[in-house]
Amino acid sequence: MKVLFVNGSPRGRFSVTLQSCLYLEKCFPAHSFRHLNAAAGLGGFEKDMAPAAEAFGWAELVVFAYPVYSFLVPSQLHRFLELMRERDISLKDKYATQLTTSKHFFDVTAHRFLEENLHDLGARVIRGLSADMEDLLTEQGRKELTQFFRYAVFCAENAVWEHLEAPAAAPERAPYVSTLEAVKKLEGFDTVIVGDLREGDESLRALIKDFSAAFPYRTRFVNLADFPFKGGCLGCLNCATAGKCVYHDGFDQLLREKIHSADAIVYAFTLSGHSMGSRFKMYDDRQFCNGHRTVAEGKPFAYLVNGDLKGEENLRTVLKARAGVGHSFLAGFANDADTIRDVSLRLAWALEQGYTPPRSFYGVGGMKIFRDLVWLMRGMMREDHLYYKAHGLYDFPQRRWPRMLGMQVLGALLRSRRIRRLIGDRMNEGMLAPYKKILNEGIKPQ
Repeated sequence: MKVLFVNGSPRGRFSVTLQSCLYLEKCFPAHSFRHLNAAAGLGGFEKDMAPAAEAFGWAELVVFAYPVYSFLVPSQLHRFLELMRERDISLKDKYATQLTTSKHFFDVTAHRFLEENLHDLGARVIRGLSADMEDLLTEQGRKELTQFFRYAVFCAENAVWEHLEAPAAAPERAPYVSTLEAVKKLEGFDTVIVGDLREGDESLRALIKDFSAAFPYRTRFVNLADFPFKGGCLGCLNCATAGKCVYHDGFDQLLREKIHSADAIVYAFTLSGHSMGSRFKMYDDRQFCNGHRTVAEGKPFAYLVNGDLKGEENLRTVLKARAGVGHSFLAGFANDADTIRDVSLRLAWALEQGYTPPRSFYGVGGMKIFRDLVWLMRGMMREDHLYYKAHGLYDFPQRRWPRMLGMQVLGALLRSRRIRRLIGDRMNEGMLAPYKKILNEGIKPQ
């Protein structure tokens, strides 16, 4: 079988994910393999996609291999997928799958994003493999990798693929036109609108204008389309060791002085390719200059969406998860006059009340993955380690020895049927005792 590996890592030949592809080549010499350096070679593909078109035309099975960056694929691979759309490169009737390496931080949303895009390009999608970065170093990891490849080949040879329930095409929407009058502005809070506003995108411009009019506090605008990005995150970890990004384009200062300094952040984008677009993805990835530190923690967020977000379940999950991991209040998504009013009211109330909801599964699960990673690599990720230590994020449950010992004793007792009968409902009463104490202490009206 003719197998094409699409290397979506900006690290190119130094990619950890690529090593899994090279291992598969050695394990399955009966197949023919080629490589397409989609991310590291993006500059060349911006000028000429003909080599990519030829490679896809040759392949019978396409494997997209990439590290998961900030909930999705790296911005360079994101842009490569946009180029495929722009240059009308189809994967019609090709079998396509994916191989990722990460610490499993929202790998599910990255996989779904690529599946949706492959479906749009006409591919017959085979469920991919999400591996840990170090799985190739273990016997079990190598076994899972080879089994996955055998499964992918089996599907391609037997015309078996995932019949995805892709988001339905949204009905044609009329361009959004500004209709709202500006309300009287209050002082006291700094709200920044961060958008990717391109020339000619009048619908998004009108959304931004109307939100600024409806929101009771003054807003300022940062346009990512005007920022001179030198490139997307390279995953080089220079920021983790030296504390600075290898790019000298001023992004660190923009992020910290113009965006993270605000009291509230509103993101504005035009829906494209099941996402916020590759430039926003570049912005998201480059925020890794802060390492695994949630610098904007507690700040309320909102989104202005030029497009129909209702059918984009995976993107909604990504946006909600960002707020959850950041321990931030999400005021909602606005795309018309009614939702702009609702979102502006919720965002203003959260600012005035200092409202930060407790973390949900998105935030708790995501932060525990980072907690364990930073603890293990604290010698190199020094700034992350100091931040996690100072903010009490090293909440390792195994350190609660008295409680663990008590549970051991209780568990041993409850294994006896006779003791369970003697205890009866007293265990339930004991569990509720501290809560009843709070209720009986007298509660002041709020």
